[in-house]
Amino acid sequence: MNSYKMYIIETLSNMHVGSGDTHFGIVDNLIQRNPVTSVPVIHASGLKGAIREYFDHLLEYDSSKTTLTTDEIIELFGNEVQSLPETPGELKNSPGHLIFFEANMLTLPLRPNQNVFYNCTSEAIITDYLNMFDDFIKKVPEFNELKTFLKTMVFNNHDFYYFNDAVDLEIEDYSRAKKYGSTIPEPVKKVLSDYLKIDIDKLAIFDSSLFSRICKDSIPVIARNYIKQDGTSGNLFYEEVLPRKTTLYFLLGYDSYLNQSVKKDLRKKFEKEFNNNGKVYQFGANYSIGYGFSKIVKVIY
Repeated sequence: MNSYKMYIIETLSNMHVGSGDTHFGIVDNLIQRNPVTSVPVIHASGLKGAIREYFDHLLEYDSSKTTLTTDEIIELFGNEVQSLPETPGELKNSPGHLIFFEANMLTLPLRPNQNVFYNCTSEAIITDYLNMFDDFIKKVPEFNELKTFLKTMVFNNHDFYYFNDAVDLEIEDYSRAKKYGSTIPEPVKKVLSDYLKIDIDKLAIFDSSLFSRICKDSIPVIARNYIKQDGTSGNLFYEEVLPRKTTLYFLLGYDSYLNQSVKKDLRKKFEKEFNNNGKVYQFGANYSIGYGFSKIVKVIY
């Protein structure tokens, strides 16, 4: 039987995980998005590849920092392997036993007229997170209080809710703000802090349709210059990035193979290394200019 864990990604630098699509608008390089909601994502294959590359790199260049062997990494992540003797040289896929889900954006840092940034999200995004946790990990009674709390927010005449003492708060160009006036239940605060890793004093919850538009049209765009081999300037191009302090969440599963008692030691070895919060992973393009560096934090429950 499969089992699952939830993880939060916090970006430590700008991140560009490209969609790979040809685009003829102003922005040349777009990021990956959910095709329905326009909310940024990291596809599961890219997530798996980046984490696999991290462990491969340790094994090759700094083996003292990992106890995993080459065979164990292949067992966990899979590999291309030689096929049958009658077809020498042919490769086939050997699937790994870890199950990666795509990483969905949880919060996007946006600029306010007060404070440095706010962790911005929507009722729909939070609810999706809670439902995924309920479906794959376990039912958490406190989640019902947070879901009920979210339903009290009505966005007819304003753009977002916030939860501190700021006066006349604007975030980006949105000024129809509403402070949540009543006392926030302690179980709600605890869920936001413990399960979503959100500081409620820097939280803004936007209308879901408005936040989808922000994610579609207002992700930061950076102008970059392609430098030719001779050192002269080439094309100027434009690239979307998820800004530093964006957070995303994803599920990591262990299939029935890794849940066997005989594989308990391999799973524990991997979890011990992967759950080390001091590790820094790199996702997406532009490693050499510091893009994509991130921490991954396990949600403890």
